[in-house]
Amino acid sequence: MLHELSLRVDDSRSGERLDRHIIRNLPEPAPARARIQAWIRQGRVLLDGVTCLKPSQRLAAGQRVQINLPDQSKDLEPVPGKLDIVYLDRDIVVVNKPADLSVHPSSSDTRPTLVHYLLHKCPGLTMQADKQRPGIVHRLDKDTTGLMVSALNQEATEDLSRQFARRTVDKKYLALVWGLVQKDQGRVELPLGRDPQNKTRMAVYREGRAARTSFRVLKRDPQGLYSFLEVKILTGRTHQIRVHLSHSGHPVAGDRVYGGTEWSRAGLKKRFLPRLAKRQLLHAWRLGFRHPVSGQWLEFSTAMPGDFIRSMLWLDRKCQKVIITGSAGCGKSTVMEYFRQRRYPVFSADESVSDLYQPGRDGWVMLKKRFGSRFVPDDDQPVDKKMLMAAVIQEPLLMEEIMHLVHPLVQSRLEEFWAKHSDRRLALAEVPLWFESGMAEQDCLNVGVFCPDFLRRQRIYADRGWTGEVFERLDKLQLPQPEKMRRCQLLLDNSQEKDRIRERAAALDRLLQGLRRKNARILLQHIKAMA
Repeated sequence: MLHELSLRVDDSRSGERLDRHIIRNLPEPAPARARIQAWIRQGRVLLDGVTCLKPSQRLAAGQRVQINLPDQSKDLEPVPGKLDIVYLDRDIVVVNKPADLSVHPSSSDTRPTLVHYLLHKCPGLTMQADKQRPGIVHRLDKDTTGLMVSALNQEATEDLSRQFARRTVDKKYLALVWGLVQKDQGRVELPLGRDPQNKTRMAVYREGRAARTSFRVLKRDPQGLYSFLEVKILTGRTHQIRVHLSHSGHPVAGDRVYGGTEWSRAGLKKRFLPRLAKRQLLHAWRLGFRHPVSGQWLEFSTAMPGDFIRSMLWLDRKCQKVIITGSAGCGKSTVMEYFRQRRYPVFSADESVSDLYQPGRDGWVMLKKRFGSRFVPDDDQPVDKKMLMAAVIQEPLLMEEIMHLVHPLVQSRLEEFWAKHSDRRLALAEVPLWFESGMAEQDCLNVGVFCPDFLRRQRIYADRGWTGEVFERLDKLQLPQPEKMRRCQLLLDNSQEKDRIRERAAALDRLLQGLRRKNARILLQHIKAMA
């Protein structure tokens, strides 16, 4: 059996394409544009009583469009499937809808829907008047998760429909959105309608229907990447939350339609986020209404989905920044070599200085301007570090001046290193003069490598060929070893055989992993407690 829809073209729609005009005026959810075009080519559309087979036909004001809609009265077939049922009685069922599941059949998706699964679980649904959407009194978008109530008989359907129409149902959502939402709470009141440029989308549209959305901020990311919101809709328009939040400059993370997949918003983490947020991170987490028969107020809530938690854990995860420091000959480089072999990002202040001393580099230019050819004898040669070291030993005040010139350059490179590896679990920097240079930061874990002075002497004499005088003078240019170790949070003992320091480095690696896991557990507890 066919039923007919008749439309009259307004003056404001003169010149509009036939297929666009039909999709604009069909009740929601409108079929896909390709389906409308197929109807036209099948001869289902009459223009002023004459069959029109051209979807692109331009309309004139006053013309009459008649559409013979396909028969949709055929009963749906029940399909067995897994449902997360939160509540069930003889009148209603409350389910926790998963992502990638449409609520009811549509022309754009032929896969089983929530209705198909409900028909199998609750056979009484087949007795309802609406054969295509039995018991459905509200909807969630295909990739929105969370609580839905469905009526199991016609009486319950009519009562719940009235509650939704009168806005007495309490619906609250959780949303992970991009950017820093400044207000602790607020409301968006903007009319919504079909996007004139793309009928599969909704948009803030002056001629649309009134829509009101309120929100409150549950959590702000300290880095400003995202905000976690509780959202309440005071009207029930298609894609309402997604459009309102996107229009406000804070699209729902993972929303492919309204700008939520601009992963560049998350900086270096963009390569991981598509794996975590495979859909819009919007979840209907609370639902309250009156039982359609008993009149009792019922309220349900459901846990935050795993993809929400994983995404927030990832976005909140900070790189564990570790400084390895110590006096000359203590074994720092051996520790760093262990972590380098483990493929962790590693920075060396000494290597950075060597590069800065190459011809034309900033350190080379500064020393050239300040001291002329004293430490840069030839313009095509690097800074003579042996000559510079000899001068520093003889002139202790010279060391302070060199540090004043070079250390800001090293610090700048270190900051670039941290930024480059901000999405890694762990990054380490070996900085011998960490405390002396004034570079020490609050958010770094300082690890000191301790080696007794007599052992440091022996190893430096053997490995570097220093004399006792050189050792003493260079050692005095740094903080005393006990003071350095006192300023560190963790110590590595290198007072035994040389090869034992690698065992200590492995133990440090395990300890750092444990600290990261502990921080993740604390963060997870905090996230779960928010909603």
